[in-house]
Amino acid sequence: MRRAVAAFVSPLESSPQAVLRRAVAGLLFVYAGALLLERTVAGKGISPVAVLMMTVCVAIWREWGGRSVRDWGLVLVCFLGYAAGANALPDIGAGVHFTPQIDAERLLFFGNIPTIWLQEHLHHGTGPLEVFSILMYLSHFVVPGLLASLIWLYWPGRGFGDLLFGILLVSLLGEITFFLAPTAPPWMAGDAGYIPHVDHVIKQGLFDLGLDSVAERKDAAGSYNLVAAVPSLHAAWPVIGLLVIWKHGLPKWLLGAQAAQALGVAFAVVYAGEHYAVDVFAGVLYALVAWWILGRLLALGHARLERRRQTAS
Repeated sequence: MRRAVAAFVSPLESSPQAVLRRAVAGLLFVYAGALLLERTVAGKGISPVAVLMMTVCVAIWREWGGRSVRDWGLVLVCFLGYAAGANALPDIGAGVHFTPQIDAERLLFFGNIPTIWLQEHLHHGTGPLEVFSILMYLSHFVVPGLLASLIWLYWPGRGFGDLLFGILLVSLLGEITFFLAPTAPPWMAGDAGYIPHVDHVIKQGLFDLGLDSVAERKDAAGSYNLVAAVPSLHAAWPVIGLLVIWKHGLPKWLLGAQAAQALGVAFAVVYAGEHYAVDVFAGVLYALVAWWILGRLLALGHARLERRRQTAS
């Protein structure tokens, strides 16, 4: 009887992480279909991004292409979906929040705002500290993929899925918050007069380094969601990486490198005026909540699998 059930139930259906993978692929397929429909109805033509997303989702669901498509296909679809939807959230008329973070900063830091204090004491034009801050800011987009690649290549089965689903889940929680309660970063609050002037450290540094095309998109309306300060996903993603490395007992040097990147990013985004310190605290909290939710989902998947095994026996 056990052999009959094992032959009937595929390995994909039997793994809790694989069930999660299929569920996410199904949801992203629906999301891509909605994007395709929206563009078609609006007369914008067929979206190649949406078609690609749907195709990859089908490949993941059907297990076409083996382990590479199964694992990295979902990463590709999540990236495409995040990029496609970054500026597509509907306007629900929610006002941008400027003052709650400022009030919280002054309460926690004895009347000071860390960004203002750091820039007054450390910022004297583009130098090594500003280059470091730019590199840390940009590492947000590079390090998760690098960590996923290392795990996939050298430690298969030891955290790749946890990393992917953890980042996806905390990003989803963040996007919901950005949608319901848009929040301004320090540089925007400074430009609007809510706090003293905040230098655009990243933007000016990119100009000074000759990266004009990149600098022109930084802090420019329409380039990305500018009012998405709380929570700081720059802070949340490295925490997910730390939790994955710790849970799966990966090498200590990797844990140290991830911790150093997390601290570097936290300093850089506050110093450069991209986030308040309380935004960083919120990012850490969101990462812990997402990790707890992921653990509960996996536990439910294991319990379901165990019940099926007991039924089969």
